[in-house]
Amino acid sequence: MFRRWLVSSGLMEAIEELRKAGERADADAVGELLADDVVFHSPLTDRITFRGRDEVVALHRDIFAVLEDIRTSEPLAYGDQQAFVFRGRGRVRGVEVEAMNLVRTDDEGRIAELTVFIRPLPGLATLFATLPPRVSARRRGPVVGGLVALLANPLAFAFRTADRLAPRFL
Repeated sequence: MFRRWLVSSGLMEAIEELRKAGERADADAVGELLADDVVFHSPLTDRITFRGRDEVVALHRDIFAVLEDIRTSEPLAYGDQQAFVFRGRGRVRGVEVEAMNLVRTDDEGRIAELTVFIRPLPGLATLFATLPPRVSARRRGPVVGGLVALLANPLAFAFRTADRLAPRFL
C-alpha cells in the first residue's frame, strides 16, 4: 500500500535553514533553529548526549572547526522527522567523511533532536581523533583534551592504515 508522506512546512523551513547554516559553518545560525531543550546524539559514543541550546551551539562551533567544505543534499522527510546527508573533509589529515543527520522538530518548528550517523570508518575514526579532544579541552581544560587526543589518535591511525591495506587482500 502506498503511504502518504506528511511533512510540516515548519520542519522543511528548519531543515533548509540548518543546511544553509551548516554549509556556512555558522554555529550561531544553528542556535537560532534549536529548541531550548534540544538533544544532540553523538555519532562517536552513546555515553555522552549533548543537551540544551548553549551546549549544542558550542558543539557545532567545535564541529565547524574540524570540518571544511560541508555540502548537504536534499532532505528526506516523513512527519516530524527529516534526514539529510552532508559531506565534509576533516581539516586534520584530510580524510573524507559522509554523515546523515536525523532531525526531529517540536510543535513550534524548532529542532528538538539531532542524531548523526557517520561513515566510512576511517573518516569516523579521524573525526574521533580530532573532535573529542577539542570538546574535552573546551569543557574540561587543555590537559584533559591532550589526554583524549593521546588515546584517540592511535585508533584513527590504525583505521586509516587498515583501510589502505585490507582491500588489497579482499
